[in-house]
Amino acid sequence: MSEAQHVFDVSVQNFNSEVAERSQKTPVLLEFYADGAEQSQETAALLARLAGEYDGKFLLGRVDIQRNPELVQQLQVRTLPTVKVVFQGQIVQNLEGPLPEPQLRELLDQLTMSPVERIRAQVDELLEQGDRPAAIQLLQQLIAEEPGNHGIAVELADLLIMEGDMDQAQTMLRGLPDDAEGISKPLNRIAFIEEASSLSSVLELSQSVAGDVDNLRLRYELAVAQVSDDRTEAALENLLVMLQKDRDFEDELARKTMIRIFELLGKGDEIATRYRRKMFTFLH
Repeated sequence: MSEAQHVFDVSVQNFNSEVAERSQKTPVLLEFYADGAEQSQETAALLARLAGEYDGKFLLGRVDIQRNPELVQQLQVRTLPTVKVVFQGQIVQNLEGPLPEPQLRELLDQLTMSPVERIRAQVDELLEQGDRPAAIQLLQQLIAEEPGNHGIAVELADLLIMEGDMDQAQTMLRGLPDDAEGISKPLNRIAFIEEASSLSSVLELSQSVAGDVDNLRLRYELAVAQVSDDRTEAALENLLVMLQKDRDFEDELARKTMIRIFELLGKGDEIATRYRRKMFTFLH
């Protein structure tokens, strides 16, 4: 789609209708420029390109400073290029000077997030901080607003399992279609926990493996217990040892279990990516 559909000229006369009102729903970037000013041209080209790429997620209002001295004075524009970000009728960001594209993209990505995406970003941040209860609370708020969003329900069920609330998680999962996106993740986690419930503790199994390093059944049980105890990297290490010692043990049990753990960790997970490479090296 052409960037021209999302780009317009701004003046004192149309400022309220084109900027203040439209910014209530969509962020507006106000670009202050002067024809022939070299320092404006690069920024102008970048903003025009991004306006087309983001396809209406933000609007670009262009202010010719020579024709609009009142706006320049009112909005305290001191240099070129200057970009002011207006959202919900307020100036939320003032950018002066040349704009590096990565910095501008980061700003635009934050501005153009949907409410769901914004909450997901907060959830990811809470999980990085290790605060699962707060992440669960946010997801519960979100699912109350979007009860038909299966992806959120799956994510919430998985966190509930990790926090030990198995009953609520299983109730949620029973209400989801079998092909709900990502559902294999919590189902895998439940399977590991149920299998581990009949095994000895991680400590006891670690001691047993240390005394019998070639016992691959024991090492597999240790890996299962470690996954249940949220020690997936240690589990993957033990499964790699199994591959190294006997890749065909119990119908390729180590490889299949590693794949289950990769599904558990999810796409893009750094640990999963690293151990996929290691598994591939062992197998080939």
